[in-house]
Amino acid sequence: MAKSTDIQLRFRSLLQKAVRRGHTDLVLTVSALIESLGAGQRNWFRSRAAIITFEECWPLGALLRFTAHFYTKAAALYRLCRSTKIRDATGLGYLAYHLAHNDRSVLRDGPEDRTIRVVARALAHPDRFRQWVQQQSLPPGARELVDHALHFLRAGRPLDCAIITAAAWLACDGPMPIVTAAPQPDGPFPYWVALDRHTPEGRRALRDIARDLRVPLPQLEWCGFYFEGAVTNASQPSPWWQRYCRWCFEQVGLNPAEAHLLWDPVRPQLKAALAEDARDLHHELYAWKLAHLGRLEKLKSQVTLFLRHYDELTGSQLKVF
Repeated sequence: MAKSTDIQLRFRSLLQKAVRRGHTDLVLTVSALIESLGAGQRNWFRSRAAIITFEECWPLGALLRFTAHFYTKAAALYRLCRSTKIRDATGLGYLAYHLAHNDRSVLRDGPEDRTIRVVARALAHPDRFRQWVQQQSLPPGARELVDHALHFLRAGRPLDCAIITAAAWLACDGPMPIVTAAPQPDGPFPYWVALDRHTPEGRRALRDIARDLRVPLPQLEWCGFYFEGAVTNASQPSPWWQRYCRWCFEQVGLNPAEAHLLWDPVRPQLKAALAEDARDLHHELYAWKLAHLGRLEKLKSQVTLFLRHYDELTGSQLKVF
């Protein structure tokens, strides 16, 4: 039997990959399963739903209306599934995080370096940054995003904090992008992509292939994320994310234009190595779904109702939800 922590890692990874690829039913199923695991996982889900939102489509951080009810957090991920992804907060946040830790390789001696320096200073002096953003005169959407960012600023890991800080800065720095609807994904969800370097199964498979092919493990890990784990159902232009990806390719010693030459032959090997574990993950989730259809249908109806009336809700009406 797998350890409970390993099971949680698999479903946590599955949740975010399903959000990125826009598989709404799968996201709601995994969300309902996580809710069933107890108060600790429900608390994790609340903060994680906010972090994933800022990470995958930072302007939607303005719409994080969470109440005590679990379905308000699941609704945020459902909305994110159906939206195009805008990852500038992630790219900028990661670059600033590395600069704040004295890695100057993220700089290019260009005008954009100033923004990275500003966010890096914000990470080094969070209280001063909090005071500054609270004093800014912002339009309603940007003000709500900043307020939500400040609320969740310490909800996750330091890298999560960097993403949320970058989102707050971007909201203050100019007009926020308009988020558009994303198309439904084509085909079934590939469960093997959830078993990445953040899971025991993925780490083992990547290590074995790197050893057998004599390829540096960091190159395989980054390519696995870039070509599989980070795939979305639709993305809007995100220059900061693109700059971060170019920097990561440099760090592992790969030319972005030639990286597919490494990944294309590795992909089928990794998929085959993870096939049995992917089937187990799929079957485990399907068995849970069959045993809890009522619970899942209730969550779906709650999410649908909440989002249908979302724009009409005031502060007092939120208590009803």
